[in-house]
Amino acid sequence: MQFELLTLALPTHWLTAVAYGDTSGMDDTETGVFSRWLDDTTREFGEYHIAEVSDDPYFARYHDAAEYGVLACDCVDVMLAVPIMAEA
Repeated sequence: MQFELLTLALPTHWLTAVAYGDTSGMDDTETGVFSRWLDDTTREFGEYHIAEVSDDPYFARYHDAAEYGVLACDCVDVMLAVPIMAEA
């Protein structure tokens, strides 16, 4: 299987959930928002693996969780390895 790299700006407070599926530090609303993002990401790519996480957090108004209602927050760039889907 071949993978392509996709870099997303994600909220720093999502890192534990993205990496380990642990949402215990989130309230019910945050968990619901993260679950929607995870469902959409899984639907689009099938699976993902974290390839790299930047060491430099930054404050961002526009990031890849904004469409889910996440307001401006500290973010990090997370590089995901996603499978390349074969064309039929």
